Amino acid sequence: MSGREQIDAKLLQLKPVLDSAGRGIEIVSWESPKATIKLTGFCGGCGCVSSYMDGMRDLLAEYCPEMTDVQFIES
Repeated sequence: MSGREQIDAKLLQLKPVLDSAGRGIEIVSWESPKATIKLTGFCGGCGCVSSYMDGMRDLLAEYCPEMTDVQFIES
């Protein structure tokens, strides 16, 4: 399984929890070394969104170390 597939599998596992809270995380672009990830339903600037951003960076570092530029879009 590729690194991207592992990330997608992790996001799929989180989906029910995120859906129940009215939140979402999706990868909108993926071209090494840059990934753009969209976060929806999070409170802007709260600690929760920072935790999810940090978690995504950690997942990418573990499964896709070539993805060194991670950008987030909040909506």
